[in-house]
Amino acid sequence: MSQNGVGLTESIVHARTGNYPYRAGMGMINSAEFVVMMDDFVSPVTTNLPLGWDAVVIDTGATVVTDTTAGNLGASGVLLFDSDGATEGACFYGEKCIQLTAGKKFFMEMRFQTELADDSDVQFGLSALTAVVNPEDIWTTTAADLVAFGVLDGSATVKMLSDKSNSGSTAETGTKSLSNDTWHVLGIYFDGYTLRGYVDGALALTWAQASTTIPTGVALAPFVGFRNGSAATTEGHVDYVRYVLQR
Repeated sequence: MSQNGVGLTESIVHARTGNYPYRAGMGMINSAEFVVMMDDFVSPVTTNLPLGWDAVVIDTGATVVTDTTAGNLGASGVLLFDSDGATEGACFYGEKCIQLTAGKKFFMEMRFQTELADDSDVQFGLSALTAVVNPEDIWTTTAADLVAFGVLDGSATVKMLSDKSNSGSTAETGTKSLSNDTWHVLGIYFDGYTLRGYVDGALALTWAQASTTIPTGVALAPFVGFRNGSAATTEGHVDYVRYVLQR
């Protein structure tokens, strides 16, 4: 114990993991052991871009704004994705500063809800940002290196796509489905060797393709994206995004 306070011999980690096993032993604050980012979106959104993120790719008629009625949704600092056209939406991203490394743990999670789980794209994860003409470029194989997780138009069942150097990976379908207008927490977890996807803390998918399809050793940017399906009035809400990277 230090003279003027409590001395800690290790990084502060989650004391309670609850039903989210991938949080166990991971950092709560930036330290020599962990890089931590948590955005609860309580700051103003300017020109469709949340504070602290680098850029947004947005279709005509799409918007990303703070939902001023978020308290009615049981959360605060909530982003609202909306668009007036079918298959239109937006995707915002941060700096390309994350590298998945063999033997080092990483998780990223997002709390969100969508009006129609089987008629929208809700995607988040890491991308090399190879193309940024359309929002969906960031989470499809247009990106040379990426890990993307969420739902795609036509199904409420979660899917994951992991690809490195456009190696030809195909999306894998998980075992969990999402409900309309319901808060869910999606989690991406890399334990240093295996890639997994979680829904509300429950394992939904273990990436089955070759480990060479996991983009290790390249700079990636965190991203969050939403796009309407065929129903042009679909809305999506994002409550928070967090990632933790073991140094």
